[in-house]
Amino acid sequence: MIYHYAKTWYPPMPVLEIRLGYPEENLSLGPYTAIVDTAADGTIVPIRLIERLEAPFVDDVRLCSQWGEWHRARMFTVDIGIDQLCLPAIEVVGDERGDEIILGRNMLNKLRLLLDGPNTLTKVLDE
Repeated sequence: MIYHYAKTWYPPMPVLEIRLGYPEENLSLGPYTAIVDTAADGTIVPIRLIERLEAPFVDDVRLCSQWGEWHRARMFTVDIGIDQLCLPAIEVVGDERGDEIILGRNMLNKLRLLLDGPNTLTKVLDE
């Protein structure tokens, strides 16, 4: 699976096209372009998408932004699909402010990825 970097940002960012689903159901929402952020500890999804899925609530958490600001958030469980691959029961934080999906290491560590910067390609490598 090969995806071109999103060139609408500077510098161009690695992205994946994903679908979202309620755990153990179908991947009913998407496709969405999601930012691959290897520096993010966790995955963040706009709360409006989580509410559409009626995804199960896991816990209240505290998040620290890249600027060192702390705020409260809610964590949920969703399935994330990339092409034919389904990653079940991924814990995601509901973002009440933004519209971007950020794929953090809690999800990325389940994949074999190649970030080909010179060619601006993201590759999900087969097992």
